Amino acid sequence: MDVTLAASVDEFFHEVVTDALSAVDLEASQPASWYLVGLLGDFTKARLTDEPLGLKLAAPAEDAGERVRNLKQVGDTSLYVAGFFAESLSRSLVDVDYYVGLGQSAYAQLARSLAASKSMGEVYEELADKFPRFVDVLAEVRKRTHLAELNQTTDVGKLYEIWLRTRDEWVEKKLKAAGLLVDLGKGVQ
Repeated sequence: MDVTLAASVDEFFHEVVTDALSAVDLEASQPASWYLVGLLGDFTKARLTDEPLGLKLAAPAEDAGERVRNLKQVGDTSLYVAGFFAESLSRSLVDVDYYVGLGQSAYAQLARSLAASKSMGEVYEELADKFPRFVDVLAEVRKRTHLAELNQTTDVGKLYEIWLRTRDEWVEKKLKAAGLLVDLGKGVQ
C-alpha cells in the first residue's frame, strides 16, 4: 500500500478498509464498508470529546433528530476508540468491552429508530450485529496506516518492536520483505 497513490482520503481509506476486511475475514455489505470509510474520513478532521458516551447514550433528547445524532456519535466514537486505542484502554478505568457494549447498543437503537429508512437501518443493524468484528477491522486499519508511516521512514527497529509485542503475521511479512528473517524461537536473524 502506497499512501501517495491515493487521490483522496476516501480512496485511501477504501483501499485500507477493503484490505482490512479481507485480513480479518469479515464479509461486510458495501454500504457498511463505505460507512467505515466515511467514519475514518470524518475522524481525520474531528476531535474526540471528553463527554462521557454512556451518559450521552442514556440522555433523553428533545427531538428524534437529536436522538439520532447522539446515537450515531456514540456508536461511531465507540467503534473508533475501540479499534484505534484498544492498547491504551488497558491502562484506563474502562476497557474495550465497555466501548463495544456502548457501540452495539447505540447502533442497535439507531437501526430500530431508522427502520423506515430501510437502507440506513440495515447498515446500523449490521454494524450492531458485527460490532466486535468491525472493531477488529479498525484495529487492522490502524496497524496498516501506522505501518505505512513506518514504511515511509523505513524504521525497521520500530517494526520489529511491534512484532515482538504482537507476533503479528502481517508485521512479520513486512520484516521479511525488508530482508529480515523472523523465527519465533530465535527472533530476528
